[in-house]
Amino acid sequence: MTRVHILTGPESSGKTTLASTLANYWSAQLIPEQARIYLEEKSIASPFQYQVTDILAIAKQHLAKEQAALQEQPEHLICDTDLLVLIIWSEVKYGSCDKWILEKFEQALGTTTRHYILCDWQIPWEADPLRENPADREELFRLYQAKLKNYGIDYTAVSGSNMQRFNQAQAAMVQN
Repeated sequence: MTRVHILTGPESSGKTTLASTLANYWSAQLIPEQARIYLEEKSIASPFQYQVTDILAIAKQHLAKEQAALQEQPEHLICDTDLLVLIIWSEVKYGSCDKWILEKFEQALGTTTRHYILCDWQIPWEADPLRENPADREELFRLYQAKLKNYGIDYTAVSGSNMQRFNQAQAAMVQN
């Protein structure tokens, strides 16, 4: 059975760096952050402001990538974020989340073996045109933590340097 390891947490908390490092270490397939891919593609043609409907499109894009990867039945699958990020992003930005996203997230929790790696905010913020929350990363971290606990989701919080985060995540992957 495939073990799905999801990197989650606030913006600029090292998710992509850690996801890539873990995928390389485990020789595992990596599903990159679909929000970034989607928004970068939309921004190429013209200045683009995303809407609530874009979050649903991103969710569908992520789910398709994840389902395709799971069909290959790898031992480990690393996801640089998943629907949880979109749920929190939507709730913070728009005050609610599309029911379809919530249903698919809950369905994934019940049908796959998932382990979340929650990256803390205590690393330097890196500015990026797609990032918008430099001042409230600790608050967002607490939202992720609360959401994971509310769903009863198994997770490991990682902190410190990139190497410390890798060591903590790698140890958790061995156990999960």
